Amino acid sequence: MKRIQGAGLLVTALLLVPLATACGGSDLAASSSREANSLTGTAAGSSLAAPTGSPSAAGVQAAAGGASRKLEISFPFVRQDGIATNQFAVWVEDGKGRFVATLYATRFIATGGYKLRPEAIPTWVKHSGLAKASSEEADAVSGATLSSGPLKFTWDGKDRYGHPVPAGNYRFYVEGTTRWENRILYEGTIAVGKKRATAKAAVKYTTEEATQSGMIGQVTAVYTP
Repeated sequence: MKRIQGAGLLVTALLLVPLATACGGSDLAASSSREANSLTGTAAGSSLAAPTGSPSAAGVQAAAGGASRKLEISFPFVRQDGIATNQFAVWVEDGKGRFVATLYATRFIATGGYKLRPEAIPTWVKHSGLAKASSEEADAVSGATLSSGPLKFTWDGKDRYGHPVPAGNYRFYVEGTTRWENRILYEGTIAVGKKRATAKAAVKYTTEEATQSGMIGQVTAVYTP
């Protein structure tokens, strides 16, 4: 278990396999068991650059709920063979599309690989403001490529300053890239407030190969106040 802390962000990640090759490939086999592959990353607001005007706790009413409130994003992951694959990111935006927090991103892309492979998870790269992030900030939200199995990422409902976000609708995303340019993008909306809520994300594929890959299965979210 590796505990990583960045500016305003805390991510707890179970790093199950070594970092793949410089192409972001999956040549290195994972040795961990399927049960051990359930990963939880807790983001206290991303330290990656958010657009000007992003919400903070100042001047707004925070969402009701106890200190233990959380949003859990879960999905099955199937590690792919070959190079230039298995890249993905999980993040949250507010209802107006303003970036709030990264829960996880594969290390190759987050730490500079996006410059070599601009076709890999480009939505997250753009929305997160990765190009303006420091190396420490990028490292704080990233981890090695994971082995196959059910994955779970947890957001504690705080912005990049560590303040509780206001009540309202929030968008959650999972974006993946397999075998170079084949992309998968899940997007869903969930209410953050006083009541427990669940939601399923809708998916878009850029190619038939992405559809058939099965790399990222149905993404679901559960909010607990």
